[in-house]
Amino acid sequence: MKKIILKIIGLVLGILAIISCIKLSEYLMSNRILGLPIGIFIAASIRQLTDKITNKL
Repeated sequence: MKKIILKIIGLVLGILAIISCIKLSEYLMSNRILGLPIGIFIAASIRQLTDKITNKL
């Protein structure tokens, strides 16, 4: 049960990272697409960290 909750938290944080990077790039550079690769990279990093934590449990 604890692993499932941690995986859901990691997924939600990843989605929020993608959305915030897109919004930030739209605000700073007036271009949404430039923030997408950065957001995906951050989301993947968050996902890897949550996977490492859940594997230790």
